[in-house]
Amino acid sequence: MESEMAVAETPTKKDLDFLRDLGQQLRVDSIRCSTAAGSGHPTSSMSAADLIAVLISRHLQYDWSRPDEPNNDHLIYSKGHASPLCYAMFKAVGAVSDDELMSFRKFGSRLQGHPTPALPWVDVATGSLGQGLPIGVGVALAGKYLDKLPYHVWVLCGDSELAEGSIWEAFDKAGKYGLSNLTPIVDVNRLGQRGETEYGWHVDVYAARVEAFGCHPVLIDGHDLAEIDRALGDARQARGKPTVILARTVKGKGFSEIENKDGWHGKALPPDMAERAIKELGGERNLRVDSQPPEPGEPAQLRNQSHPVHLPKYEKGGKVATRKAYGDALLALGAVASVVATDGEVSNSTHADEFAKAYPATSSAWPASARFRSSWRAATRAWRSARTGLRRWPWKTWRRCAPCTAQQCSIRLTQSRLPPSPRPWSRCPASPTCAPRAGLIPCSMTPPRSSRWAAARSSRSRPRIRSP
Repeated sequence: MESEMAVAETPTKKDLDFLRDLGQQLRVDSIRCSTAAGSGHPTSSMSAADLIAVLISRHLQYDWSRPDEPNNDHLIYSKGHASPLCYAMFKAVGAVSDDELMSFRKFGSRLQGHPTPALPWVDVATGSLGQGLPIGVGVALAGKYLDKLPYHVWVLCGDSELAEGSIWEAFDKAGKYGLSNLTPIVDVNRLGQRGETEYGWHVDVYAARVEAFGCHPVLIDGHDLAEIDRALGDARQARGKPTVILARTVKGKGFSEIENKDGWHGKALPPDMAERAIKELGGERNLRVDSQPPEPGEPAQLRNQSHPVHLPKYEKGGKVATRKAYGDALLALGAVASVVATDGEVSNSTHADEFAKAYPATSSAWPASARFRSSWRAATRAWRSARTGLRRWPWKTWRRCAPCTAQQCSIRLTQSRLPPSPRPWSRCPASPTCAPRAGLIPCSMTPPRSSRWAAARSSRSRPRIRSP
């Protein structure tokens, strides 16, 4: 049975019924393949099944027949041990057959214990917890600043790996560079390998930490299909900062004998228990999902013309510092348009700064936080002026909202605390998500007109504050 679901703003009852059945199919197939292998992580897969069902059916833009399409979305399983769910997903989209699914963890199979790039739909191996999200940040950086393509990066994380420092370094960089094209989906199922995770189901703790790193947290019930759909849709339309979906889920969801019970992490169900679980989940299904393919695209750096590479030459017997030779070689390789250099804030020591000078980033590659900083200051001054009776608006520092094609909407400021808007500005119909949550600041280069403002501007002086 194939899905004929059309992605609408609100899923219909028929859509929700299909998504519910698809989630159950993903759980059943996760149990089937892991029980056949005698090992695996079915309970970790079952908790995230509803999240993946909604994602691949309604929001993931991917051409499964062309995994090398540059504009495909990226889906990275940072919790790579949930590989049964990943492979059940591949079956649901028609990428692998049921026979191959049942070869999970068998010698010679492509379906290994953790997803690897042996499969063309897998970007990176994620066996080590805490690695998938940092890699996703790198992919999102490339998409926004180098490829300049509109693809979205989705990363499925586990709550246990939120104890890894690398995860929070990733959140920090995602917030700093305004990676609105990145959405980490955290499967907060409370239970790790040896017991409860650091904060269990206290998702508010995670939310506060995520927000402190400049990201926008969204707390949802990870088994409420309509809620999942809204969160994923809003995340894709986000501007200015990444959205982090914190989904409260139940480990082993769907099978009452192991649901939310400790001691079942990384254990395949015995055949008799698997039979009971499949029966409770409604039996085997053969649903098929046709994900929406993206518009074809080409990375921006590949459109640039490359030039011949002239490697540096040194005299035999001469002495050259290793870091200098590195900088020279890097500079030479810059002639190839697809070469990108990154540096850990030591470029003046490694001579990587010579590459930066020769191949400077364009202005469009500035971090979103820098682009919006002046607008934030303008909005703050305007708010304070409204509070004190000073009506002159610093309109010269306003900026248009770059992501909005209509160029008529309000700026979505990256800071989490926006002062209340002094005036009730209207929401842009072309891009409603561009409006900040706490207030709207007009992005037109023309300031709000009023007689008092015009008088203040013409006199080049601010009205005095009147005594009460």
